[in-house]
Amino acid sequence: MVFGTPAVIGFFIISGFCIHLPFRNNEKLYAARYYARRYTRILIPVAVALVVWRLAGAKEGIFSRHSILWESPLWSLVCEEIYYFLYPLIRVVRWRFGWTPLLSVMFPLGTGISLLHVRATGWGPYGPIETTFILFPVWLLGCVLAEKSDHLVPLNSKWEIWGWRFLIWFASWASEMLHFKFGVHTGVTMIWFGVLAYFWVKKELAHGLDTSPPRLFVWAGAWSYSLYLIHGAAPEFYKLIPIPNFGILVNWFLYYGFVLGSSYLFYLAIERPSHLLARKIRITPHPKTPKPLEV
Repeated sequence: MVFGTPAVIGFFIISGFCIHLPFRNNEKLYAARYYARRYTRILIPVAVALVVWRLAGAKEGIFSRHSILWESPLWSLVCEEIYYFLYPLIRVVRWRFGWTPLLSVMFPLGTGISLLHVRATGWGPYGPIETTFILFPVWLLGCVLAEKSDHLVPLNSKWEIWGWRFLIWFASWASEMLHFKFGVHTGVTMIWFGVLAYFWVKKELAHGLDTSPPRLFVWAGAWSYSLYLIHGAAPEFYKLIPIPNFGILVNWFLYYGFVLGSSYLFYLAIERPSHLLARKIRITPHPKTPKPLEV
């Protein structure tokens, strides 16, 4: 019913959107402030998460060939960090040549690289650099969406928005079936799922212009990064708790309740403070206070 990899691709759209949104009208980017804010927000929780993974029994090194950053659910973070690093250069290319030439190069390049390992069942054979190039066009579509966001028309049709939600779920399910049943793996399909995700997120943005999102989803979304960072490590700690067997259903709720609860505690202790610290780093210098007029 659910498949994690397409969810990551949807996040790439949202990531490109959020990074480009403050600069969508060609506002000046202060690179040092941009990097300081990004890396404070992202890397402090990552550093603590790596300690958690190590305590959970992970043996992989950080910079080894089989890095824990690549041989774990953290693989997409590697791609994200490369996109964040390249963003100032991407802006230069965008404002000089436009999105169309850039996407016209990156989509064929990403597609071509995706075909180099058509039998690969994961991103491992591609490695970080090739994977980054495969999914780069998807991230760029998020930047494109940021520029289009000021001109969206509110979408009030429940039939239409739920039609799009069903469509994106069905596409996720179809990609799962292609991956596990037909040998057409995510390395090939995710770039095209990203195109569909772009149109879906665009509809969600239009729908959100006049419709407030459910508070529960907003609350959960606030700590979803923490869930992403430690959801693979938390179960190792759960195994250490001597919990009786209460049956499949109760066991399931206890297990996932522990994972969610651990993620939320990680958010309160680590992610939220680092986020608040990052927000203190202004993306633009403090405005100069005008001198008082002399009488």
